[in-house]
Amino acid sequence: MSAPTSVRHLKTHFKRLGVDMRAPCTDAGFSDTLAGVEPPKRESSCWLINQVGIWNRFFQNVGVELNQNGPGKLSVRTFGSCCNPSFSDYGLVCATLLGELLAGHRCIYNVHLSYSGQMFGLKPGALANLIPNGAIEHFHVDGARMSSDEAHGLIRAMVRGQPASIEISNVKLRPCIATMLSNCVESTVTLKELSLVEVGLKVDDVMTLFKTLESSKTVECFKLEGNAVGVRGAQQLASVLKQNKTLRSATVQKAQLEAEGAIAIVSALAENTTLTVLRIASNYIGDVGTRALADALKINNTLLGLDLRDNAKGVQGGHAIAQMLAVNAKLEELHVCGNAISDSAVVAIAESILHNKALNALSIFANNIGEDGVTALARLLASNKTLWRLNATLKSTSGDTRPLDAFTNALASSKSLYAVQLFVWGSLAMKKLSHAVQLTKTLQYLCVRSYGTEIQQLCSALETNHSIQEVQIDSFIYIEDGTALARLIEKTKTLQAVTITKELSTLCVTRIFHGLAKNKSICLFSAQCVTLGMTTCTAIAATLEVNRTLCSITLGWSSFTDDCLSVISAGVAKNPVIQIMELTYMSYSNVGLKIKEHLRRNSSMMLQAVEFVLDHKVGRVEAEAFEMFKNNAFFRQQLSKAAISRGLSSPLPLLRETEHFIEDNYFRITGVVKQKVVCVRAVRKRKKVTMFDQLNEYCLKKVFSYLRVSDVRL
Repeated sequence: MSAPTSVRHLKTHFKRLGVDMRAPCTDAGFSDTLAGVEPPKRESSCWLINQVGIWNRFFQNVGVELNQNGPGKLSVRTFGSCCNPSFSDYGLVCATLLGELLAGHRCIYNVHLSYSGQMFGLKPGALANLIPNGAIEHFHVDGARMSSDEAHGLIRAMVRGQPASIEISNVKLRPCIATMLSNCVESTVTLKELSLVEVGLKVDDVMTLFKTLESSKTVECFKLEGNAVGVRGAQQLASVLKQNKTLRSATVQKAQLEAEGAIAIVSALAENTTLTVLRIASNYIGDVGTRALADALKINNTLLGLDLRDNAKGVQGGHAIAQMLAVNAKLEELHVCGNAISDSAVVAIAESILHNKALNALSIFANNIGEDGVTALARLLASNKTLWRLNATLKSTSGDTRPLDAFTNALASSKSLYAVQLFVWGSLAMKKLSHAVQLTKTLQYLCVRSYGTEIQQLCSALETNHSIQEVQIDSFIYIEDGTALARLIEKTKTLQAVTITKELSTLCVTRIFHGLAKNKSICLFSAQCVTLGMTTCTAIAATLEVNRTLCSITLGWSSFTDDCLSVISAGVAKNPVIQIMELTYMSYSNVGLKIKEHLRRNSSMMLQAVEFVLDHKVGRVEAEAFEMFKNNAFFRQQLSKAAISRGLSSPLPLLRETEHFIEDNYFRITGVVKQKVVCVRAVRKRKKVTMFDQLNEYCLKKVFSYLRVSDVRL
């Protein structure tokens, strides 16, 4: 049945499909429970969750999709930002459907709209009358490709809905909208986060916004990036930091603060007792601003995270940071990369952190790190027990190799370092790093950036490593490197995520997917590649048919013909595990819609498994989904997010409890019986054989521990 392009035929179309498109939302949220007794449980989910495919047959034509992104939760997002709804026959229909969903369905928690041109503008008065439902937690409007009227209309509607988080990017806000946002900050009781990126705010607009933040009792996090804050705006922000008692995170990046603006902001840090994160990257605060900030942090005891990237701090600024670190006992995360910090300042910073027991993350790459700096960082890794993340630069030199040896030996033997990101210059540095990778036993995340350096030896080292779970390679991959990378992917048993940021050749992608077909540990793979032909798409489909651990595939920059997409779609149809496939194709592609429908099927299964763990409701389908996903790393990540949102513990205890729940209720879950099995107490006899109904409860559980729910066929 073809989808109608006329609004007046919508009701009839949905009725033929057995759906009342205007039926009210049935999302009941979570039940009220006594605090500390048991976690909240979802009463019931909305009927719409099982019918999203019908809506998406319309939305796909305008590059928008409705997707389930959590138990009982739906999101609306743009997947084709180049798609202009006004050029589609379905633009007006989609504006009608989307407007009704946003207004009436509490099950929609997240909205991200970034399409081109206009959609609601096709229906006069649609945005003027739209009030999004109050359950929306996050609303993001990206106006990079939208018409100005469409973007501003959406922003007005978004503010009327009063979501907990507002994000606006890439649209030059009109003065009236800037005023509306300021009024929203002042009057709303729901807004917790506000992000304005590249929205063309002027200094007067920023000052008005900051004045309303002074008295806000709800906003905990705000971000201004790419707007004109300047010195006057910084002075007003200082007043905010002195008066506001709820703000936890402040980001003012690319905002023309300079030294005077930084001095104004840090003057308030001595009085502020609530701000925990301050990000003022790319503001050219220089030595003077850095020294003022460092002096303030010698007194401040609440700031935990500080981002000073790309601020031209120079030699004196670097030494001021070192002096601050020798005194400050609270700061946990520090970013000072891209600041032309001298080698001597790097040494001073490393020496200060040697005795610092609070800092656990340091980003210091893209500075003038010489041999002395590398040696000092080596001493830091060898002695410090609290630093768990380091971003630094590793260079090959024509002279003394001892600094490289010291650093890589310290990296290999470190027991506390969890993640490292290194800019590697030269083949010798890559060789030394590869040797350290072979030896390290605690490192879990590795990011390597290099230019022209062969990575074959790094891939060989990763093959033998048994601790690193996530690797990111920002380097050009040549044919030989691609072969080594494919072999690594095939052999590894510990890597769970692989990301390649530079463009891969078609041959490399094909070889990598041949390796993924045999891999049983990687759940996320991301790469950039050009147009992929039938050979590569066949390899991707073959991998999807046999691989049961891969949950996310991203192939950026790639483009596919419908024939190639059909091959991939056939592979996705046979794979019950894959959750995400980021591919580039025309938004109205019917084959693309089929792929998304298969992915939604799989996502629904994983979310059923998550709900089964959290709620322990007897259900065969949910139990089978749990048994399919329980050992999958991606599933455990999703479970962890859902558990945290309900105030529950880490996933591992929950998984064990669920396995015990299945053993205790095996017959009920499989449908063999409807009530709990009553076991007959076993009588001591010297028999090696017993009747099934004479097994005690312990024996039954032992038997069930070897069985899966799917083993029972009724």
